Amino acid sequence: MRLLLLASGSSGNVAYLEAGPAGAPTRLLIDAGLPPAEIEARLERGPSSSSPLTLSQIDAALITHDHRDHAGYAAALKRPLWATSGTRRVRRLEAELVRAGARFQIGAFAIEPVLLPHDADETVGYVLEADGARVGILTDCGHDAPEVARAYAGCRVLALEANHDRELLRLGPSPPSLKRRVSGPRGHLSNEQSAQLLEQMCTLAKSPELVIAAHLSQPNNRPLLARRALERALGFSGQVIVASQAGGSPLIEVSREGVRIVPQRRQQLAFDFSPSEVRLQGAST
Repeated sequence: MRLLLLASGSSGNVAYLEAGPAGAPTRLLIDAGLPPAEIEARLERGPSSSSPLTLSQIDAALITHDHRDHAGYAAALKRPLWATSGTRRVRRLEAELVRAGARFQIGAFAIEPVLLPHDADETVGYVLEADGARVGILTDCGHDAPEVARAYAGCRVLALEANHDRELLRLGPSPPSLKRRVSGPRGHLSNEQSAQLLEQMCTLAKSPELVIAAHLSQPNNRPLLARRALERALGFSGQVIVASQAGGSPLIEVSREGVRIVPQRRQQLAFDFSPSEVRLQGAST
């Protein structure tokens, strides 16, 4: 399986996943918070070695919830969509119905939608399994709920929201109403809550080999703070990197042999390793 966060933050979120045979892979997007032209431009960093990927090659887009930074351009993709009834209603989308807890299959991917506490109508995250790998996308979650930890336990790679530092949010420029919303039980995970959620997962199953700190608030967080919080929770059993709004993440390849991180030359992310390639050891299914 291959994973690439094209953008991650309050201004737009899109993730790309690919799995299956090289000659006929299944290609998915999760969320559509960027215009189609921008998504295609960022797909140039994708895994295709022959020519850049286009939206016409995407098999489906899974939408997590109706907020603009996740679903604002879903209809404009002109691709098959999957969404909950709440998201379909609010965004007026023609989409296949997603039900939290009800697994479904798209090509090579087995997909489990996970209900998340967030102030949108029927927000879900996704756990995806293919090619012997289990990967989780978990953002826009208001608190470290035990049922969420159980659903994501055992993911080998996890994109996990670390939205804000509590003190930076308290002292920051946001209006009081927004601060209350973000820090509330249906808002966004703080660094501390994200770490607590990760700790719960690690007690329930094998720890993730790679955690991607995602959906950071630019005014209310810092990559170093998010990474350190998750590193303390993960210990020495895995690695943490930080995705950004502008650069997304590096390309991540997950197989039975290991997790491979291939950063792109143009990216400026919070990496602690040489910008050529890193292979995480000890990977097994």
